[in-house]
Amino acid sequence: MAIPAYKSPEDPGLWEAFLERLEKTLRVAAIHPTTVEYLTHPKRLVTVSLPVVMDDGKVRVFQGYRVVHDIARGPAKGGVRIHPKVTLGQTAGLAAWMTLKAAVYDLPFGGAAGGIAADPRLLSRRELERLVRRYTAELVNLIGPDIDILGPDLGTDQQVMAWIMDTYSMTVGSTVPGVVTGKPHALGGSEGRDDAAGLGVALVLKELARRRGLSLEGARVAVQGFGQVGGSFALHAEGMGLKVVAVSMARGAMYQEEGLEVAEVLRHYEATGELPRYDLAPEELFALDVDYLVLAALEGALNGDTAKAVRAQVVLEAANFGLTPEGEAYLLGKGVLVVPDLLTGGGGLLASYLEWVQDLNMFFWSEEEVRQSFAKSVAKAVAEVCDRAEFLSTDLRTGAMALALERVNEATRLRGVYP
Repeated sequence: MAIPAYKSPEDPGLWEAFLERLEKTLRVAAIHPTTVEYLTHPKRLVTVSLPVVMDDGKVRVFQGYRVVHDIARGPAKGGVRIHPKVTLGQTAGLAAWMTLKAAVYDLPFGGAAGGIAADPRLLSRRELERLVRRYTAELVNLIGPDIDILGPDLGTDQQVMAWIMDTYSMTVGSTVPGVVTGKPHALGGSEGRDDAAGLGVALVLKELARRRGLSLEGARVAVQGFGQVGGSFALHAEGMGLKVVAVSMARGAMYQEEGLEVAEVLRHYEATGELPRYDLAPEELFALDVDYLVLAALEGALNGDTAKAVRAQVVLEAANFGLTPEGEAYLLGKGVLVVPDLLTGGGGLLASYLEWVQDLNMFFWSEEEVRQSFAKSVAKAVAEVCDRAEFLSTDLRTGAMALALERVNEATRLRGVYP
């Protein structure tokens, strides 16, 4: 298998993790060598220098990236993150994962990802806006609602999406809401978008519980990462009857044996950016005696070493690459049910698809209609992944990857190779 080198010393190795999991899946899935060649060579890798005038009048140059991995099934779709540790290899890995996630949910998208190596917390609002607009201007000929659709990720939000949409629209001379998803409702954003990622995780758990006889009422759950995904999931989990006993951030974890009042914790977090208190070190959350552990923070949270502390019988990977291959192998060896990000992480992508369709048609649905469509898509994806895993007598991640690869393979076969 060809392995292009995108890794730098500070890279978390996401492209390599994708290749490793791809190679494992190819042992059980019949994928044509041509498709494998496409998947191991991203369609487009862009690195841009972004000069920005800072508030003190000095010019600072930032590094930006955009990777389009594969477009066999449709235009590229993927988030934009702003974080100090953004690299080309990381971006390539996230783009490849988006290709597979879209295929798992049978959406007409290829995979893409982008990012800027910067710490948004150290930038003023005006500096951040200049940086985002410059990034968009550098990519304006490579993105669009039929080419590459951007969305929010770590360090970006609705306002960032609004700046991207405006910059693109002003450049091409017409308002184009479909160039981004995750934007404010006033600019064509969809109803029901705000908590889509967390709701998606909760719905996947609900469907798995129904299918595999898992208990939810009164079950104990710990959530690593209390941002938009983790916080939203915790609220929905509580509504489903689960007892959220712990949540964590980088600084530490909050723990309460009888269960947290999630709405109260969320209000405090949204007002202060902190948890009400810190009872445990962040990594101590993994060792709690819970039924379900949800990984909703950065990639690589559970590796071969940290996974040894896990006592939960079900681990849900809400964050992309939350488990390293070594960590996952250890948990599977212990008989832990690992629910992969390709399945649990589909909520945001589903919401993006529904928003994109509405923008293209300039016809918008109610929140109730969006949520009904959302729930049906999640149920279908869970059933298809479980069926594939059971047919192959394998774990859920391999089942999800096999399903996705087969769909990409079929699209690639039908399209052929352009001379």
